[in-house]
Amino acid sequence: MARGPLHRGSLRPKEEQLAARAAAVAKITELLQEGPMTAGELLAVVGGLRPTFSNWMSHMHKKLRLIRMTGEYRNRGEIWELGADPALSDPDDELDNLIAPKQGIHPATQIGIPRDPLVAALFGPAANAHREAA
Repeated sequence: MARGPLHRGSLRPKEEQLAARAAAVAKITELLQEGPMTAGELLAVVGGLRPTFSNWMSHMHKKLRLIRMTGEYRNRGEIWELGADPALSDPDDELDNLIAPKQGIHPATQIGIPRDPLVAALFGPAANAHREAA
């Protein structure tokens, strides 16, 4: 299905979005090498839509770990600088938490369902607590 002409705020192809984000990351990194700046100051130079710019900053902060907030404010805006945020957890720890089982592993119990003779032949009789169901 063909889309109409692109308007301000319309979605662009993924390749264009990624290229624009890479260009913005390079420009923001270049600007922050000169010294810490607020997000508003960076947005004025880089340009673009505010939500898109916010997503780029979040990507640089949380995924790429290139920038961090200083904890200081200027013109009612948090000041950003180059460097990884020590408050963020290690990416390996995040992956471990994602892969780790959420609940303890325990043997399954049979609940009132008669055990099939083939299953009993392969895996043994039902557990003692549920033998009456077999």
